[in-house]
Order: sequence, then C-alpha cells, then structure tokens
Amino acid sequence: MVRPKPTSFLLTVLLVLPTLLVMGACGGSEEQQLLNKYFQASRMRDNTTLGNIATVSFSPTERGVVQGFDVVSVGQEEKVPLKLRELKAAEEEARKADEAFNKEKKAYQDANLEAIERVLKAERENTRLKGKDLEVQAAWTKWRDESQTSSGKLASARQALAADRGVAELSAFDARDPVDPTQFDGDLITKDMVVKAKVKKGDAAPVDEDLHVRFQRVELRNGPNGLARQGRWVITQIGHTKPEAS
Repeated sequence: MVRPKPTSFLLTVLLVLPTLLVMGACGGSEEQQLLNKYFQASRMRDNTTLGNIATVSFSPTERGVVQGFDVVSVGQEEKVPLKLRELKAAEEEARKADEAFNKEKKAYQDANLEAIERVLKAERENTRLKGKDLEVQAAWTKWRDESQTSSGKLASARQALAADRGVAELSAFDARDPVDPTQFDGDLITKDMVVKAKVKKGDAAPVDEDLHVRFQRVELRNGPNGLARQGRWVITQIGHTKPEAS
C-alpha cells in the first residue's frame, strides 16, 4: 500500500476543509441547502451556478469565504401579489407613447431643420435670436423638455418591470419548458433568514459575522391555457443589515 506523502496529504486537507465545513450546514431546510450551495459557488467563483440560484454575489476577495454557518432565526413567509401583467402593460404603453412622441418630434425637426441649427448655434455662442427663430427656439425648448419627460417615463416603467421580472424569471426557470412570467398572475413569496457565518478574508483569522439573507420565489397561475408553475427559492439579498423591503 502506497501512503501519501505528509506534505501532499496536508495540502489536500487544507484545500478540502472549507468545503467540508460548509457542507456541515447542508442539512436542514431547502433554504439552508440553497445557502450552502451559494457559499460553495461563491468560494469557487462559479458564476454559472450563482447565476442560476441568486441575483446577488458574495465576492470571496471583497467579502471573504464562508467556511460554515449556523441558522440564528427564520422569518415567516410573506406573500404579495405579482403585478407583472400590469407592469408589462404599463411598459408597453410608455414605449408606444415614447415612439409616437419621437415621431412627432422628428417631423417638427425635419420641417424646421435650418432654423433649429441657427437656434443651437445661438445657444452655443450665447447670442440673441429674433423673429421666426425666436419662436422656433421656444418650440424646440419645449420639445426637448417633453422628450426628457417621455423617455423618463419609459425608463421608469422598464425599471419597475425589470425589478419583479428578474426574480420571477429566475425562480420559475425551466430549460425544458420556458415561460414568460408577464403572461401570468401570481404571488411573490419572501422569507428572511439570519445566520452566524464564519468568514475568512485573505490571510486573516476567520471571524463570526451575522448575515441577513433574503429568499424569494414565485407562484404563477392563470397563464396561457391555464398553465401554473411553482418557482424555486432564489437568494435576492445578503448583508449585515436587515434586507430592504421589496
């Protein structure tokens, strides 16, 4: 029987030990197992796995490596209705309104291009306009202000949709049967957990940190042809303070 060299054996133990320590937390609820998988993937910089189970990262270089954790408390599940249908409709309405506005703006610009160029030159050189150019300046200023308002409304609608849609798509994702969550009614379910984690940063000794973790999943219903789907938990917030309200 060939015995491993002491040096090689010690190196193997040192490499495997962090994984074994984290795996010690593997038992328990679905959320605990997910968190264990999350910390392992973070330690290994496995961005593919992280992208499938979380919307936030835990950088080993910036935040450290979690070598193990104990659950301190688990909050009650909170359920709120998803508004993806409404948010999608609002985003579509804002997009169409912005397109219509830009079409009108371009028509005015094309019809008054030379005057607008004189207006822009006068604004750059801080010179005064008169007559027809002064009227065009007032009109073009209004067009520019309304353009910012229109694009701002579209950006806000898209941001509101993306905030809920990202979690819903990740939670409900199934490569064998993909769905568009904006075609469903449903609920967003949230659960918070506090864990005491042993975190090692660089060459420093491990320290205990209280981490607040937020898990979320969706339950979709009333989809195309009556389709329903129960999503899986994903990690959406993790830090030293209580997660922000969704």
